[in-house]
Amino acid sequence: MEQEIDAPAVLKELDEDGNTIRVWPLKDSNNYRIGRAPTNDISLPYSWVSRKHTMIQVETSGIYNIIDLGSSNGTFINGRRLLATLPLNSGDHVSIGKTVMLFQQNLDTIPMFIEHDATMDRTVAFLQKEMVTVLVCDLHDFTRISETLGAQMVSKLLQHWSKKSSSIISANNGNVDKFIGDAVMATWIGGNIADNVRGGLKAALEIEKLSNKMSEKIREIRKPMHIGAALNTGEAVVGNIGVDGHRDFTAVGDVVNVAFRLEELTAGEGFDIMLGPETGRLVSDADQWFSRKRYEIKGKQEPIVAYGTNFWKLKKMLG
Repeated sequence: MEQEIDAPAVLKELDEDGNTIRVWPLKDSNNYRIGRAPTNDISLPYSWVSRKHTMIQVETSGIYNIIDLGSSNGTFINGRRLLATLPLNSGDHVSIGKTVMLFQQNLDTIPMFIEHDATMDRTVAFLQKEMVTVLVCDLHDFTRISETLGAQMVSKLLQHWSKKSSSIISANNGNVDKFIGDAVMATWIGGNIADNVRGGLKAALEIEKLSNKMSEKIREIRKPMHIGAALNTGEAVVGNIGVDGHRDFTAVGDVVNVAFRLEELTAGEGFDIMLGPETGRLVSDADQWFSRKRYEIKGKQEPIVAYGTNFWKLKKMLG
């Protein structure tokens, strides 16, 4: 039987078996800072926690919102990375590195309109504009390759590629937005934008390496596979978007559309990866490693400056 909550809400640190290690009552304040520094309201003295990592804010209505403070390792809610302000539900698990915390709210303190409107998806109210770096990677020549493989082998290939690509993106502090057939879209939101761009570049290079080795896993492919990639930075609307009951956290806007258009240009322009204008400006010595040119992009009235290069040059640049 669940233990009664004496405070309006509590945050419990759990061990690997789900047992409670520590309990922090969330009462008598509207803001609770969580981080490694001892001056935080909730201090987590672990190397994987930033000094000022995340914050919980309490609305007068009784809703507890959680906000990441641009941490290095991110904050995860029920296994999904927190990319925008999000209201917590009783029973949510908040993860920071190896630390897992359980949020529990006293039922008597939950606002009536939330308690009785079971169909309401509260996260939809938190759409907001953010600076986003978008990475698009697409397996080249996949249609021809899939024609030589059976449906079962194609499924195996995509499952392996998707799983490994997800791990690469996560290891470079990105978040998989979606897989579209033989392509993946990932985002870096918040934190240091230059670091996000570097993370996107490293992820693209590692996904290319992964694709090259697919023939070792599936011998019917016979020769190394390659990707085309594009990285674009700009303002996007982020949040849970979709029809009630089928909402996914995603980023939408011109920055996303341009990223997909630039990836489509890679093969025709003889590049492996292309960068949008803002992304290129954030890369040190971009002119040394990238070719810069104006391109007509579908959906844009004016040409944009984009940067293109090959993976062997990118590898040298990243060291």
